Parts: sequence; C-alpha cells; structure tokens
Amino acid sequence: MDIQELILSAIQALRTNLSRTLLTMLGIIIGISSVILIFSIGQGAVAYVTHELSSFGTNFFQINPGTSAIGSISGGANSLTLDDVDAIRNDTSLTNIESVGAFAMVSAVVSANDTDKTLLIYGMTPEILEMLKPEPVDGRFITADDNENMQRVAVIGDKVTETFFGKDADPVGQKIKIDKRTFKIIGIARSGSVLFGSFFDNTVFIPLNVALHEIEGNVRINEIDISVKDTNLINDTMESVTTLLRDRHNLKPTDENDFIMSSATDAISTIQTITNLLTLMVAAISAISLIVGGVGVMNIMLVSVTERTREIGLLKAIGALERDILMQFLIESMVMTGIGGILGILLGITFAFVVTLIVGIPLVIVPEAIVAAVLVSMTVGVVFGLYPARRAARLSPIDALRYE
Repeated sequence: MDIQELILSAIQALRTNLSRTLLTMLGIIIGISSVILIFSIGQGAVAYVTHELSSFGTNFFQINPGTSAIGSISGGANSLTLDDVDAIRNDTSLTNIESVGAFAMVSAVVSANDTDKTLLIYGMTPEILEMLKPEPVDGRFITADDNENMQRVAVIGDKVTETFFGKDADPVGQKIKIDKRTFKIIGIARSGSVLFGSFFDNTVFIPLNVALHEIEGNVRINEIDISVKDTNLINDTMESVTTLLRDRHNLKPTDENDFIMSSATDAISTIQTITNLLTLMVAAISAISLIVGGVGVMNIMLVSVTERTREIGLLKAIGALERDILMQFLIESMVMTGIGGILGILLGITFAFVVTLIVGIPLVIVPEAIVAAVLVSMTVGVVFGLYPARRAARLSPIDALRYE
C-alpha cells in the first residue's frame, strides 16, 4: 500500500467512529490552542509595551539615587544633588548629551476653594516634559525662567482640576495653595501614555528649585534624565557620566555606585525578557495537556487494534507485511493528531484575536509557534501511536482470524 492509500484508509477508519475520534483529539486541540494563544498574547503584550516605551524615545537614560530600585523609590537615598545636574550639564567633554533634566517628588497638602487634599507634588525642570511627554490640555508648561527665578507657578492634572474647581472648569490663572504657599496655575495636563495610567492626572507640577527650597519634607532629587544626540553612543555616554559622578561623590575604585543608571532600551529589553520567560513557562504548563492528549490517542489506538483484529488478520492473509500494518496504524495516529493540531491552531488564533480585541493589544501571530505546534502534534502521533501500531503489526494472522 502506498502513502496515499494509507492516508485515505486512516481517514475512513477515523470517520467510522467520528465522535470518539473528536473526543480523542480534544486534548491535542486544547494543548495546541493554548500554546498558540499564550504565545500570541505574550508577544502582543511585549509589542504593546515596547511601542509605549518607544513613544517616549529611546534616546535618553536615567539616573536614580541609591544602590537599589527599592531604596530609590522608598526615599532612603539622597546621593543626587542639583550640583550633580549642573556638573553633567556643564561638562564640555560630554558632547553626546542633548539635554539634562531632573525632578523631585514629595507629598503635600494642596488647598483651593475650601478643599484640602494631599497630593503628589512633582518638582521638575522643563527638560523632563520632553522625555515623559505629558499631554497638554490648557495653558503652558513650566519654563527654564520659571525654574531659575523660582516662580510659584503650577501645572495641575485634569483630575486635580475636577477635584478643586469642578468638571469642565478653566482654572488657568487662578490660585492654589501648596504647603500653605500660594501658586498661580499656568496650565493643565494629563498622562500622555497608558503606562502612566492616571499618574499625571492626579499630580501637581511646580519648578524644581521651588520644590527643593520652599516645600517642607524630605524633598530630594529622585531622578536625573539625560537625552543624547546619537543613540549608538548612549552606552559610552553612560560610562562617561558614571565616571563623572563617581569622582564627584568621592567613591573609591572598590566602592559600588551610590546611584543607579538605566536606559529606555534597557527597560524595553528587560520587559521583553521577563514576558518571554513567563510566556514560555505558561506555555510549558499548557503543553502538559498534549501529553494527556497523547495518552488518550494511545488508548484509543489500542482499542482500535483490538476492534480490528480480524481485519488485521485478513490483511496479513492476503500478503500484507508487518511494516504495512505498522504504517497503517501509525499514519492513522498521525492523521488524528495532525487534524487535532490544525484545529488547535485555528482555535488558538481565533481566541487570540478575540482576547487582543478586548484587551486592546496588537495581535501577534508567531510563525515559529505554529510550526512548533504542528511538529509537536505530529510527534505526539508518532510517539503515542507507535506502540499500538507495533502491537497490531506483530499479531499472528491465524490468531487474528480466529479472534472473536
């Protein structure tokens, strides 16, 4: 028998017990569709986050105080100063630097129209706006003159506007008190990226010098952001700035940095690595259903061998060889798992489309995952169909014909 006849014979045998065949393929379908779905969602999430981060530009890096991210966020580190910012900005040897900005954060009581609320105050230089890109709603942002002259001006988030002045209000030009000091509202802003959520919406922006010198509390430089002219030289620039800061902070060669430096490219790479690892881990767990499905295929093929014992005897009686019987049952198993794999791929792509449509991330179909799914499903057919096929091939023709 040639391959075409064997495949047609396998399809006919599977159609004879269609409901049993479909139930047997269910484990394969679920396993393959789960792997396709998980890979698609994982890569879609990576593409979405990468796009959001890239929208800020990959031409800048940031410096945070302390030796760990936790220490920096918690406020336990105070290693960065305005003098550091000025030193970086004024160093003529750092020719690849385009701009240098910094910000400080502190919680303070904000008051207006007989309403008091504790909000996050964001003291900043105007360069930060170019990197974090809050979306302007009305008025203007903080300028270099505002910062140098320590003007008590503020840009408030649109949620802050609603809290103190009501919905659809225009507070530009009005007064607001921060830490009992009066500030003039010069603009309204909101978050320009979903990565920040409503962060900018509930924040008050003031000049950095005002925040450092007039607002009470542990106000310190939380971050220095540096944009570069040539992204290909960003690592060299980071090394040069590291050397400068280590010299300024009087660190010995054996001392570790008292600041953390990272780039937008590093953040994208880290997110991609973490997401890919999680995707692979979950996909591996989902692949367990393929093993379960393979066991189901083997069980059904063993039942099929038992049910078709007389047929095997007749085939051998008319001259069929062991390899013919072996190939017949092996191809039957492979056809079953192959069809299950195709249905699983179609189902996985459909589910992925629906999920990405609901969540709002791009649909990413990974060709490698589809190829792997097909290979895995066929391999399952071979591995779990081999034993039943060999058992059928080794049946004695006389015993097979006598089987009742």
